[in-house]
Amino acid sequence: MPYLPDLIRSIREQDYPRIEHIVVDGGSTDGTLDVLKASEGLVWTSGRDGGMYDAINRGFELAHGDVLAYQNSDDRYVVPSAVSRAVERLAEHADADAVYGRFRFIDADGRPIPGSESRPPPFEVARLRRYNCVPPHALFVRARAVKESGHWLDPGLHFAGDWDWVLGMALAGRRLVQVPDLFAEFRLHGRSKTATVPWRRRAAEWRRICRRHGVGFAWLVWHETFYVPLRRRLRLRA
Repeated sequence: MPYLPDLIRSIREQDYPRIEHIVVDGGSTDGTLDVLKASEGLVWTSGRDGGMYDAINRGFELAHGDVLAYQNSDDRYVVPSAVSRAVERLAEHADADAVYGRFRFIDADGRPIPGSESRPPPFEVARLRRYNCVPPHALFVRARAVKESGHWLDPGLHFAGDWDWVLGMALAGRRLVQVPDLFAEFRLHGRSKTATVPWRRRAAEWRRICRRHGVGFAWLVWHETFYVPLRRRLRLRA
């Protein structure tokens, strides 16, 4: 909850004029509802859900627009032009089902971490089969790919559902395009899900996704645990 006002502000300060901001809360009792009630210009709902990816699906179901995107409460968009640039890129790539850009890490206080901007290579399905090379917080998807083609997120997953979602779309023939724009900021702090998910639980989800899509578990572990973190430290394309 302490980072939610920062996320809301990052969306409110976008220069794109037609943003529908929907917040799906899982029944918080930590002051989140007070923040939502005090925030103008958004639609929100609160109640028990089946986890993060179930909540994202609910938000997508409520959305009326042609483009869908989501953020976790501790991350944020780069202002002011992230959304407008994403819309422009989708217009440039009329045959694309989704576009994704770059992101950078910020610390717990919202300060950009020097040298942390991602440098994603052009999209390739083969690379996505090895590891999650598509940052979900910098991804914008046409609503038709979800609502008409049925590419919803798996609510039974709790950590790696974004990779499962994007990989499923790609293997089904949906076209994803990597663009050079900086769209989002990913906050590093000790209470994030990325930092707190136990290895056993993480591996169990990875195995489930690998079996579903016919990809190699050992190859994934190598990339996610060693290869990608090392290349990020060396500031190389992952």
